[in-house]
Amino acid sequence: MDTIIVGVDGSDTASKAATTAATLASALGYELIVVSAFSSTDRPQTARPFDELDLTASDTALKIAEQAIGDLPTDFASLPTTPRSELGKPADVLVSVAEELGASIIVVGNKRVQGVTRVLGSIAADVAHRAPCDVYIAHTH
Repeated sequence: MDTIIVGVDGSDTASKAATTAATLASALGYELIVVSAFSSTDRPQTARPFDELDLTASDTALKIAEQAIGDLPTDFASLPTTPRSELGKPADVLVSVAEELGASIIVVGNKRVQGVTRVLGSIAADVAHRAPCDVYIAHTH
């Protein structure tokens, strides 16, 4: 089955990108892979606190991906989805998972940032330059 990859971090921007990715996946009949990256030293930022204090960074990242799937509109209840947590920087992880799975599309949000990365955002720009497949930049603000 063809796949679409989307990265999430618990933010509103990522949630909007996940909804866009779900819309594309549903329309195309693709599977949606929802990925949350984590580092070995930090816990990912979450929009919702988790009660489990003993979670590892990997567990927390997986919960973020699962939550993003759970937050999708009910229209996507039958959409094949898979949550994943991966060690690494977000852009590196998205490109790596896309390469591993032979993904058709990576969906990224366009967070508002300042300076050189203002147009796309650093993650979106990095993914767009290195992706092994098409990249869809979702309007998220």
